[in-house]
Amino acid sequence: MVADAAGAARLAVRRAAGGGRTAAVRLQLPADLPPVSADGTQLRLAVAALLEHALRRRPPGTKVLVRAEAVAGAEGGGAGRVEIRVVDRGASRPGEAKYWTAVEGAEGAARAAGGRLRVEETPAGGLTFVLVLSAVADEGPRRRA
Repeated sequence: MVADAAGAARLAVRRAAGGGRTAAVRLQLPADLPPVSADGTQLRLAVAALLEHALRRRPPGTKVLVRAEAVAGAEGGGAGRVEIRVVDRGASRPGEAKYWTAVEGAEGAARAAGGRLRVEETPAGGLTFVLVLSAVADEGPRRRA
């Protein structure tokens, strides 16, 4: 399946950050983000789970960043990948993340969507969850999720 990564991220933010929490989220999505090879429903679930987790762990007065970017493929081939990052400023460390139920759920949804999840330490404190998906160079007649 082919999914709109930017659209999935926007929808996940609307659903996960509802109830007045949208002001706590900063969304950075490029207009030219390529489609990805993924199940759109699972992609939205993965982003929403990571966002809900980050919103719970963020210090008061801070925002959670949801950012996506296209990363070029290896020289001479491939469409590359799309990385969706959910960045918080909590006091957590990457090794702790594997024990959180929300992260386990997001990891399962990421795999079901056709991607993988990576956890990085945020330089200013907190964690960055990176959802890595294969970009699709040419949509052709495929079905969009």
